[in-house]
Amino acid sequence: MELVEKLRITMALRKGRTKLTLESSIDSALLAVEIYNKPRTPFRVEGFITQMIMAWTRLFHSHFHNTIGSKYYYKSSNGRYQTIDGEKKSWELKTCITKHAGISASIKSNLNFFIKLRNKIEHRHIDRDEVGIMIFGECQALLYNYENTLIDFFGEEYALNESLSFSIQFSRL
Repeated sequence: MELVEKLRITMALRKGRTKLTLESSIDSALLAVEIYNKPRTPFRVEGFITQMIMAWTRLFHSHFHNTIGSKYYYKSSNGRYQTIDGEKKSWELKTCITKHAGISASIKSNLNFFIKLRNKIEHRHIDRDEVGIMIFGECQALLYNYENTLIDFFGEEYALNESLSFSIQFSRL
């Protein structure tokens, strides 16, 4: 990335909507890790997935706001913004993935996997004990992909690796 581009991003993130949305994204990702690593937490897997979907969505929204402005909202055929409870309806994660051309196929696949799981969690039922063990690698990939995309969008100074620690385990798995 050119120095001028880095300065533009840094200047834009000093204050305002982009920075607030990005900070919210990072907070959601850190909360997801905290939930996942906390022993005996009920709904651990569900909480991780839900928070990471929010983190990814807000990451895209902050990136779009920084690059294209407030154009990541749905509009009706008459050109007016669609609203929910009086607020403009912003793109959900699936639409963000579609609209951003730079996301690799493997990251898209990982995100689509978790979007389906989140929908199942939110609208149906999931057997969390069985699923938690089976998707550990996918969860790790979701977090790894998030941090790499965060760095790609906003630079190394926003990396999460300084905030995370390795969790220790009691399990023989």
